[in-house]
Amino acid sequence: MRFLPVTRYLAAALWAVMLAACGGGGGGGGTSAPPVQAAPAPPLAYPIPAGLWAPASGAMPASGNYVYLQSDVGDYIGNGRTYTYTRADALLKVSASGLSINVGVQGNEAWSATFLLPSGAGNLQAGYFGGLTRAAFADRAVGGLDWSGEARGCSTLTGWMVVDRITLEAGALTAIDLRFEQHCNGGAAALRGRVHWTKADADIALVPVPASIPASLWQPPAGSVPGSGSYFYLEIPTRDYSGIDRPFLYTPSNAGIAVRGNGAQLSLNITGAENWDVDFQGMLGMTQFAVGYYTGLKPYASNNPVLGGLTLSNDGYACNMLKGWFAVDKAVYSAGVLSAIDLRFEQKCDGFPAPLHGKLHWVAGDTASVPGPLNPPPAGLWTPTGFVPPAGNYVYLVSDIGDYIGGGRTELLTPANTTISVDTPRTAALRISAGDWNGDFVGMNTLSQLVPGYYGGMQRYPFNNPLRGGMDWSGHGAGCNMLNGWFVVDRVSYVLGELTAIDLRFEQHCEGEEAAQRGVIHWVKP
Repeated sequence: MRFLPVTRYLAAALWAVMLAACGGGGGGGGTSAPPVQAAPAPPLAYPIPAGLWAPASGAMPASGNYVYLQSDVGDYIGNGRTYTYTRADALLKVSASGLSINVGVQGNEAWSATFLLPSGAGNLQAGYFGGLTRAAFADRAVGGLDWSGEARGCSTLTGWMVVDRITLEAGALTAIDLRFEQHCNGGAAALRGRVHWTKADADIALVPVPASIPASLWQPPAGSVPGSGSYFYLEIPTRDYSGIDRPFLYTPSNAGIAVRGNGAQLSLNITGAENWDVDFQGMLGMTQFAVGYYTGLKPYASNNPVLGGLTLSNDGYACNMLKGWFAVDKAVYSAGVLSAIDLRFEQKCDGFPAPLHGKLHWVAGDTASVPGPLNPPPAGLWTPTGFVPPAGNYVYLVSDIGDYIGGGRTELLTPANTTISVDTPRTAALRISAGDWNGDFVGMNTLSQLVPGYYGGMQRYPFNNPLRGGMDWSGHGAGCNMLNGWFVVDRVSYVLGELTAIDLRFEQHCEGEEAAQRGVIHWVKP
């Protein structure tokens, strides 16, 4: 109700009394009384001063929930920028508890705020609240505020807030319009903002729709990917964080390709000569990936949830800062579970101008035969010359000058001068120790036993591509951080699954050097 000033209220009452005395108050022929008007609302307990900051006309959205921030040059929190967030580009959360109003924004930036009314207010209400300090340490009789985010917060602050409008239903906050100004760490520069929020708008379900895929969007070069079968293709620019600048193609024949889909989130794990982990996150409100273009992406897990996210890492290395997109060309679900997808993506890492590109083509259940060792081995592989092996078990080692492991030495190890022991801790594997030397030779993870043939493209075990196998020869306190090499199983026998004899030769290059460590192993179970 609106209340009239007291004088007008008394005059109206007197007029009614006079009409009643003259018989003119009913439906008779007398003059009608003027309509009774509602009295004005009582004044605010905390009056709002004139001239306080408010956003310029047209600076804010015309409808819907929003958060608007305006930062002066020199303001530590807002960095002199202006920010506008709506439900279309950010997750806005507003809640209230007691005399505290809490605001959260998760968009391209992340913010959180607390607005604390003075204890004398008794309950949340409209009005002006000045002389505020940082909420966490504020005098409860005065109140406080604190707007922080993006890893920035005030140690101390001063400011004010205005609750222009607030609606509570059964004590629960359902609508609010709030303005504020804060000065951080004694500075003159200010961060100002306005929050407009209603529960009705917040309760409207999001129906996200990705943009149409631009026709000019990156595609792998013609002939660079297979015509069929699952694959993951990467083009990596020079100076990318990975330090790699060549294309990669992974298929089930040379790498493990593991895809896990959960709603509109997909995790890809590549286990091959290199290891990659990639995460794609769809837009907030999506229950499945939809065909379309997802842009404005930041690293997954710290991304804008409304837009989605993307993260690619190589052996644990990932971008600190990332800008990117991905495009879903095709997505197939069976009983709500992802069963096939075609997806392209781009990321720019830590300010590098050249982008990394990739494409995933995946079909659930797609398998390919993994090749075993090459038999017969290629011609020209190293074989010791002029060496006559003794009777019994032995390890014969030949090291080039400059080889870090063997130090340029030639050694013959036999049971007469050292202890030689063999173990097979895994299927298709040999572990041997000969004095101070130790060796691991591991075949493809598709093998149940080592078989004769050439095992090439070896990497250091256990950091190798499991589909190819791995090796590692070390000793005398020396070992490779990285290596490449090969081994050949010339003869091997098993009895009831137990290794009983093996003849093996190998070559290993440490840290990419040309100098090699080579060796021959002849072992028969005693």
